[in-house]
Amino acid sequence: MSAISEQFYIIGHRGAAGERFENSLDGFRHALGLEIHGVELDLRDHSGEIWVIHDDDLGRLTGTSGRFIEHPDVAQLTLRNGEPVPRLREVLDLYWGKMPLNIELKAVTDLEALLALLAGYPALPPAAGLPWILISSFNHRALARLRALGCAWPLAPISYGVPVPHAIDATLAELAPWSWHFDNEYLEFGLVARLLESGVPSFVFTVNDPARARLLAEGGVGGIFTDLPSQMLAID
Repeated sequence: MSAISEQFYIIGHRGAAGERFENSLDGFRHALGLEIHGVELDLRDHSGEIWVIHDDDLGRLTGTSGRFIEHPDVAQLTLRNGEPVPRLREVLDLYWGKMPLNIELKAVTDLEALLALLAGYPALPPAAGLPWILISSFNHRALARLRALGCAWPLAPISYGVPVPHAIDATLAELAPWSWHFDNEYLEFGLVARLLESGVPSFVFTVNDPARARLLAEGGVGGIFTDLPSQMLAID
């Protein structure tokens, strides 16, 4: 892989949101052809199906008014690139065993259905780097619910701002996360070092500047989410 090191991971954000339409099958196919370490995508559920889409408000991504959760038939929605909104199963079919996926829970109420969908795919050999499936969310309660349901996949809390120390300690104890994901704007390298002492790498979103990516790598960050994965391949 063309990255700073094998320990610094480049993950395509929403597929490759700066190079193809975000969270689209076209974008996921594009990212799969790059020598990056994985891709990230966003999940919402609706009418018993799990869909790959970031926003609840439909305007930016589909040009349709209203909310995703209130739409009567998500299968009839069209993204602004002309494609339908992908189902998670379509992305899993494309990626399974080929490249790791970080699936972020935006609004998934039926967590049992998510686990059942993942359990329907063939067992994979142990991953050498990123987990094949990493489940992340700003909703730490949803991650705790997954843990209570016996989720075998690694989990990763996401933070905006700077979490207070006692909150970090409580989350580490409850979730035993594989990684912790921070907003680039609010990253504190002291927290990166502290989490590493607990064996938990930090990942940072959304990083589109190669110079910033190098600085993060030098500061002990484990990897980045980027809209421009092709540009990050030049980092050395």
